[in-house]
Amino acid sequence: MPEATLTVQLAGGVGVPLDRLAACVQRLDPATRALLDLSVRRGVRDDQMAPILRTDPFHLAWRRARALEKIASDVGNGGGPAPLGEVRMALEALPRDAWGLPPAGPPALPVAAPATQTSAALVPAVAQPTGRLARLDAFAIESPTLRAALRHLGRAVAAKAVRVVVWPRRGR
Repeated sequence: MPEATLTVQLAGGVGVPLDRLAACVQRLDPATRALLDLSVRRGVRDDQMAPILRTDPFHLAWRRARALEKIASDVGNGGGPAPLGEVRMALEALPRDAWGLPPAGPPALPVAAPATQTSAALVPAVAQPTGRLARLDAFAIESPTLRAALRHLGRAVAAKAVRVVVWPRRGR
């Protein structure tokens, strides 16, 4: 007796084997496959990915739509492509190994120290308030003092005066 294959039901009662859907996904280039994995399977928004990938969210949405259309046309029967919404839902149901991703490595950040260990910080961090006043306070803290600003201005003016006196233009 042949082994039963898992299928995903699409519109009209058409069942698509998960193997076929996984093969369509694995035929995509790695960048597009990663984009689909992050956006469709893991729910990462385009505006969160765009700065990391140095592109705009519209371009990411466009690439995802083209990839979904390609998978829908590959999965669809002779009557036309499968509905995009159902293809997207079927992709969410694909297991992790069907995406052809490398296995997860060690965590990027070190594990947090246990609570019993004392902190090495000299001054404990205080939660920063958010909002307009917090931004103004942060700006005031990072800004130079009036004395430092005037000192830098005096140095710039003195350097310009020395340049005019010591190194006059030769074209006169």
